[in-house]
Amino acid sequence: MTTAVRRSAGTVAVALAVWALFVGIAGPAIASHVEATVTSVGEVSVGETVAIPVALHSRDGTPLAGTVVTFYLHMAFAGVEGDAEIGQAMTDELGVATLAYRPRLAGHHELRLEYVAAGDGEIESTSTIIEVTGGVRLVHSPAGVDVPGVGVELLMAVLATVWSILFWVVLRIVAIARAGGQAGDAGLEARR
Repeated sequence: MTTAVRRSAGTVAVALAVWALFVGIAGPAIASHVEATVTSVGEVSVGETVAIPVALHSRDGTPLAGTVVTFYLHMAFAGVEGDAEIGQAMTDELGVATLAYRPRLAGHHELRLEYVAAGDGEIESTSTIIEVTGGVRLVHSPAGVDVPGVGVELLMAVLATVWSILFWVVLRIVAIARAGGQAGDAGLEARR
């Protein structure tokens, strides 16, 4: 190999290494080519159904149709905190996906929206906040225990049966005690 060929090969290798480094560092930044716009829904009352629209467009403004958007609500329950999936929607020909959301509690609701653009394998996300007002609870638990298929009549029949069995057992114990007491008295008199 001549010196000129070695220099050319070295220059090509350095150029490829620089290009690989550039793609490795700038590639993820270039890959984020989706613009997401979430329309603010303002204040919502507990129990009111509200539409949460998100519009996905490429950097040049082209709507991204057919992209699935997953909606998550940040929640805390019994000391565990995290995001719970509340629904999915697919973008239409205008690039808009809409989820019908019905809040069940008042307060500050943080929603995270995730999507994967067509031809891109990386999950991207955006978020929005909804303020929910009102103190009405949507779920009311009735007092007592409700067992489907069990009525008061069946419960009374079971209780009557149990008490009848207990009463019969007590009578049998008393009868056995009397019989044993009489046999014991007869045995004592026979020995005298």
